[in-house]
Amino acid sequence: MVEHGSQVTPEREPQVVLVTGSSGGIGAAVVSALQARGDVVLGADRSPLPEQTLSRFFELDVTDEMRTADVVREVVAAHGRIDVLVHAAGVLGGTPDPLTTTTEEFERIMRINATGTFTITREVGNAMRDGGTKGTILLLSSVAAKEARVDYLPYNASKIAVLHIMWSMAKILGPSGISVNAVNPGPVNTPLWSQLADQSGAAQAARDARAAQLPMGRFAEPEEVAGAIRFLTDPDNRYITGVSLDVAGGAHLGIGS
Repeated sequence: MVEHGSQVTPEREPQVVLVTGSSGGIGAAVVSALQARGDVVLGADRSPLPEQTLSRFFELDVTDEMRTADVVREVVAAHGRIDVLVHAAGVLGGTPDPLTTTTEEFERIMRINATGTFTITREVGNAMRDGGTKGTILLLSSVAAKEARVDYLPYNASKIAVLHIMWSMAKILGPSGISVNAVNPGPVNTPLWSQLADQSGAAQAARDARAAQLPMGRFAEPEEVAGAIRFLTDPDNRYITGVSLDVAGGAHLGIGS
Protein backbone atom coordinates (compact mmCIF):
# COMPACT_ATOMS: atom_id res chain seq x y z
CA MET A 1 0.00 0.00 0.00
CA VAL A 2 1.09 3.59 -0.70
CA GLU A 3 0.01 6.53 1.45
CA HIS A 4 -0.92 9.88 -0.18
CA GLY A 5 -1.65 12.28 2.68
CA SER A 6 -4.69 10.82 4.44
CA GLN A 7 -5.47 8.47 1.56
CA VAL A 8 -4.15 4.96 1.16
CA THR A 9 -4.08 3.46 -2.32
CA PRO A 10 -3.04 -0.05 -3.36
CA GLU A 11 0.27 -0.45 -5.12
CA ARG A 12 -0.18 -0.53 -8.87
CA GLU A 13 0.57 -3.70 -10.80
CA PRO A 14 3.57 -3.17 -13.09
CA GLN A 15 2.65 -2.41 -16.68
CA VAL A 16 3.73 -4.73 -19.48
CA VAL A 17 5.52 -2.47 -21.97
CA LEU A 18 6.82 -3.23 -25.45
CA VAL A 19 9.44 -0.76 -26.72
CA THR A 20 10.43 -1.00 -30.38
CA GLY A 21 13.72 0.58 -31.39
CA SER A 22 14.87 -0.38 -27.89
CA SER A 23 18.54 -0.35 -28.88
CA GLY A 24 18.47 3.19 -30.29
CA GLY A 25 19.26 6.40 -28.44
CA ILE A 26 15.68 7.39 -27.57
CA GLY A 27 14.47 3.80 -27.28
CA ALA A 28 17.21 2.85 -24.83
CA ALA A 29 16.44 5.92 -22.71
CA VAL A 30 12.76 4.96 -22.69
CA VAL A 31 13.64 1.43 -21.55
CA SER A 32 15.61 2.84 -18.61
CA ALA A 33 12.92 5.38 -17.66
CA LEU A 34 10.11 2.84 -17.65
CA GLN A 35 12.14 0.20 -15.85
CA ALA A 36 12.85 2.80 -13.16
CA ARG A 37 9.07 3.25 -12.82
CA GLY A 38 8.73 -0.48 -12.15
CA ASP A 39 7.32 -1.55 -15.52
CA VAL A 40 8.02 -4.91 -17.10
CA VAL A 41 9.83 -3.78 -20.25
CA LEU A 42 10.31 -5.90 -23.35
CA GLY A 43 12.44 -4.63 -26.21
CA ALA A 44 12.36 -5.16 -29.95
CA ASP A 45 14.93 -4.06 -32.49
CA ARG A 46 17.11 -5.35 -35.31
CA SER A 47 19.84 -6.23 -32.79
CA PRO A 48 20.16 -6.03 -28.98
CA LEU A 49 22.32 -3.76 -26.85
CA PRO A 50 24.75 -6.03 -24.97
CA GLU A 51 24.63 -3.84 -21.86
CA GLN A 52 20.82 -3.62 -21.77
CA THR A 53 18.80 -5.78 -19.36
CA LEU A 54 15.27 -6.46 -20.58
CA SER A 55 12.53 -8.82 -19.49
CA ARG A 56 12.84 -10.17 -23.03
CA PHE A 57 14.30 -9.04 -26.35
CA PHE A 58 12.73 -9.72 -29.74
CA GLU A 59 14.64 -9.40 -32.98
CA LEU A 60 12.38 -7.30 -35.20
CA ASP A 61 12.49 -5.50 -38.51
CA VAL A 62 9.36 -3.32 -38.45
CA THR A 63 8.95 -3.69 -42.21
CA ASP A 64 8.31 -7.42 -41.72
CA GLU A 65 4.55 -7.64 -41.22
CA MET A 66 4.43 -11.30 -40.25
CA ARG A 67 7.26 -10.98 -37.74
CA THR A 68 5.60 -7.92 -36.19
CA ALA A 69 2.36 -9.86 -35.69
CA ASP A 70 4.32 -12.78 -34.22
CA VAL A 71 6.11 -10.56 -31.69
CA VAL A 72 2.84 -9.08 -30.47
CA ARG A 73 1.31 -12.55 -30.13
CA GLU A 74 4.38 -13.80 -28.24
CA VAL A 75 4.22 -10.93 -25.75
CA VAL A 76 0.52 -11.52 -25.09
CA ALA A 77 1.06 -15.27 -24.78
CA ALA A 78 3.84 -14.78 -22.22
CA HIS A 79 2.37 -11.90 -20.19
CA GLY A 80 -1.36 -12.03 -20.87
CA ARG A 81 -1.53 -8.51 -22.27
CA ILE A 82 0.33 -5.46 -23.53
CA ASP A 83 -0.40 -2.36 -21.44
CA VAL A 84 1.87 0.04 -23.32
CA LEU A 85 3.47 0.19 -26.75
CA VAL A 86 6.25 2.72 -27.28
CA HIS A 87 7.10 2.63 -30.97
CA ALA A 88 10.52 4.26 -31.23
CA ALA A 89 11.86 2.33 -34.22
CA GLY A 90 12.62 4.45 -37.26
CA VAL A 91 15.19 5.84 -39.66
CA LEU A 92 16.34 9.42 -40.27
CA GLY A 93 17.50 9.39 -43.88
CA GLY A 94 18.52 12.76 -45.29
CA THR A 95 17.94 13.36 -49.01
CA PRO A 96 19.82 16.55 -49.94
CA ASP A 97 18.13 16.97 -53.34
CA PRO A 98 14.55 15.65 -53.61
CA LEU A 99 14.66 16.15 -57.38
CA THR A 100 17.33 13.47 -57.63
CA THR A 101 16.06 11.25 -54.81
CA THR A 102 15.00 7.87 -56.14
CA THR A 103 11.53 6.46 -55.62
CA GLU A 104 13.23 3.44 -54.05
CA GLU A 105 14.81 5.61 -51.34
CA PHE A 106 11.57 7.50 -50.73
CA GLU A 107 9.67 4.23 -50.35
CA ARG A 108 12.35 2.77 -48.06
CA ILE A 109 11.98 5.62 -45.59
CA MET A 110 8.18 5.54 -45.79
CA ARG A 111 8.11 1.76 -45.35
CA ILE A 112 10.13 1.92 -42.13
CA ASN A 113 8.68 5.06 -40.56
CA ALA A 114 5.08 5.11 -41.78
CA THR A 115 4.09 1.59 -42.84
CA GLY A 116 5.99 0.04 -39.92
CA THR A 117 4.17 2.37 -37.54
CA PHE A 118 0.80 1.46 -39.00
CA THR A 119 1.49 -2.27 -38.82
CA ILE A 120 2.56 -2.44 -35.18
CA THR A 121 -0.12 0.04 -34.08
CA ARG A 122 -2.77 -2.11 -35.77
CA GLU A 123 -1.45 -5.32 -34.21
CA VAL A 124 -1.10 -3.93 -30.69
CA GLY A 125 -4.40 -2.05 -30.96
CA ASN A 126 -6.19 -5.26 -31.85
CA ALA A 127 -4.44 -7.16 -29.05
CA MET A 128 -5.44 -4.52 -26.50
CA ARG A 129 -9.03 -4.30 -27.71
CA ASP A 130 -9.52 -8.06 -28.02
CA GLY A 131 -8.06 -8.60 -24.55
CA GLY A 132 -10.03 -5.80 -22.92
CA THR A 133 -6.85 -3.94 -21.97
CA LYS A 134 -7.24 -0.21 -21.42
CA GLY A 135 -3.73 0.56 -22.58
CA THR A 136 -1.60 3.25 -24.15
CA ILE A 137 0.07 3.45 -27.55
CA LEU A 138 2.82 6.05 -27.88
CA LEU A 139 4.30 6.80 -31.30
CA LEU A 140 7.43 8.76 -32.24
CA SER A 141 6.85 11.46 -34.84
CA SER A 142 9.03 14.58 -35.16
CA VAL A 143 8.79 18.35 -35.32
CA ALA A 144 10.08 17.75 -38.84
CA ALA A 145 6.52 16.72 -39.69
CA LYS A 146 5.64 20.42 -39.51
CA GLU A 147 8.67 21.73 -41.40
CA ALA A 148 9.29 22.21 -45.11
CA ARG A 149 12.96 21.24 -44.99
CA VAL A 150 13.91 20.25 -48.51
CA ASP A 151 16.82 18.07 -47.40
CA TYR A 152 14.52 15.72 -45.45
CA LEU A 153 11.46 15.49 -47.70
CA PRO A 154 10.82 11.69 -47.42
CA TYR A 155 11.54 11.72 -43.69
CA ASN A 156 9.23 14.66 -43.05
CA ALA A 157 6.49 13.04 -45.13
CA SER A 158 6.85 9.82 -43.16
CA LYS A 159 6.55 11.65 -39.85
CA ILE A 160 3.38 13.55 -40.77
CA ALA A 161 2.01 10.13 -41.73
CA VAL A 162 2.76 8.97 -38.18
CA LEU A 163 0.63 11.81 -36.82
CA HIS A 164 -2.29 10.86 -39.06
CA ILE A 165 -2.00 7.25 -37.91
CA MET A 166 -2.06 8.48 -34.31
CA TRP A 167 -5.09 10.75 -34.80
CA SER A 168 -7.12 8.06 -36.57
CA MET A 169 -6.20 5.29 -34.14
CA ALA A 170 -7.06 7.53 -31.18
CA LYS A 171 -10.60 7.84 -32.57
CA ILE A 172 -10.85 4.13 -33.40
CA LEU A 173 -9.49 2.81 -30.09
CA GLY A 174 -10.81 5.50 -27.74
CA PRO A 175 -14.16 3.75 -27.16
CA SER A 176 -12.19 0.75 -25.86
CA GLY A 177 -10.38 2.93 -23.30
CA ILE A 178 -7.10 2.89 -25.23
CA SER A 179 -5.16 6.14 -25.58
CA VAL A 180 -2.97 6.87 -28.60
CA ASN A 181 -0.53 9.78 -28.59
CA ALA A 182 2.73 10.90 -30.18
CA VAL A 183 5.87 12.68 -29.09
CA ASN A 184 7.58 15.00 -31.57
CA PRO A 185 11.28 15.35 -30.78
CA GLY A 186 13.43 17.99 -32.41
CA PRO A 187 17.16 17.35 -32.84
CA VAL A 188 18.28 14.82 -30.25
CA ASN A 189 21.83 13.95 -29.22
CA THR A 190 21.73 10.35 -30.49
CA PRO A 191 24.06 8.20 -32.61
CA LEU A 192 21.49 8.31 -35.43
CA TRP A 193 21.80 12.08 -35.89
CA SER A 194 25.54 12.04 -35.32
CA GLN A 195 26.07 9.40 -38.01
CA LEU A 196 24.11 11.46 -40.51
CA ALA A 197 26.08 14.58 -39.66
CA ASP A 198 29.36 12.67 -39.83
CA GLN A 199 28.62 11.72 -43.43
CA SER A 200 28.97 15.38 -44.36
CA GLY A 201 32.51 15.43 -42.97
CA ALA A 202 31.65 18.32 -40.68
CA ALA A 203 29.74 16.66 -37.85
CA GLN A 204 30.40 19.18 -35.10
CA ALA A 205 29.86 22.18 -37.35
CA ALA A 206 26.56 20.74 -38.56
CA ARG A 207 25.38 20.06 -35.01
CA ASP A 208 26.41 23.53 -33.84
CA ALA A 209 24.64 25.19 -36.75
CA ARG A 210 21.41 23.29 -36.10
CA ALA A 211 21.57 23.92 -32.34
CA ALA A 212 21.99 27.67 -33.00
CA GLN A 213 18.62 27.65 -34.78
CA LEU A 214 16.82 26.47 -31.63
CA PRO A 215 15.55 28.86 -28.95
CA MET A 216 17.09 26.58 -26.28
CA GLY A 217 20.38 26.61 -28.19
CA ARG A 218 21.12 22.89 -27.87
CA PHE A 219 19.98 19.41 -28.83
CA ALA A 220 17.77 17.41 -26.50
CA GLU A 221 19.21 14.51 -24.57
CA PRO A 222 17.42 11.17 -25.08
CA GLU A 223 16.46 11.16 -21.41
CA GLU A 224 14.47 14.38 -21.90
CA VAL A 225 12.39 12.78 -24.63
CA ALA A 226 11.98 9.68 -22.46
CA GLY A 227 10.63 11.88 -19.65
CA ALA A 228 7.78 13.05 -21.86
CA ILE A 229 7.08 9.47 -22.89
CA ARG A 230 7.05 8.37 -19.27
CA PHE A 231 4.41 11.03 -18.56
CA LEU A 232 2.16 10.06 -21.47
CA THR A 233 2.41 6.34 -20.67
CA ASP A 234 1.49 6.76 -17.01
CA PRO A 235 -1.92 5.09 -16.56
CA ASP A 236 -3.07 8.11 -14.53
CA ASN A 237 -2.81 10.13 -17.77
CA ARG A 238 -4.70 7.76 -20.07
CA TYR A 239 -7.51 10.27 -20.61
CA ILE A 240 -5.01 12.22 -22.72
CA THR A 241 -5.41 10.91 -26.26
CA GLY A 242 -4.98 12.14 -29.82
CA VAL A 243 -2.23 14.51 -28.70
CA SER A 244 1.21 15.17 -30.20
CA LEU A 245 3.66 16.66 -27.70
CA ASP A 246 6.65 18.63 -28.99
CA VAL A 247 9.88 18.00 -27.08
CA ALA A 248 12.07 20.17 -29.21
CA GLY A 249 13.58 23.13 -27.38
CA GLY A 250 11.26 25.50 -29.25
CA ALA A 251 11.93 24.10 -32.73
CA HIS A 252 8.17 24.00 -33.32
CA LEU A 253 8.18 27.81 -33.26
CA GLY A 254 9.64 27.74 -36.75
CA ILE A 255 13.10 29.05 -35.88
CA GLY A 256 15.46 28.01 -38.64
CA SER A 257 12.90 25.87 -40.45
